[in-house]
Amino acid sequence: MDEVVQAVENVEKEWDQTVLQIQEHVKAIEGCGKSGKGTEEANSLPRLNGAAQDGLASLRSMQFRLDLLSQQLPTIEKSQSAYSTLELWKKQYQK
Repeated sequence: MDEVVQAVENVEKEWDQTVLQIQEHVKAIEGCGKSGKGTEEANSLPRLNGAAQDGLASLRSMQFRLDLLSQQLPTIEKSQSAYSTLELWKKQYQK
């Protein structure tokens, strides 16, 4: 398999994992204050927020990497597929 194709697949897998992690952080943030553990949750809120922000920064980095990789793919079809994925990611990121 071409190295660029493999790199694109790796970025796509990393994207999916990062999105899941961010969703978990957001759910944890939304749950703060609902379980009655006020001080404990208040202390973890900045950490959760920071982790979610780090995840968002990682997603932006992955968009940039996919954009660069898509231009190096061996076929037009693969390049167009990567570009479509990139457009989908941009929409997903803006949610």
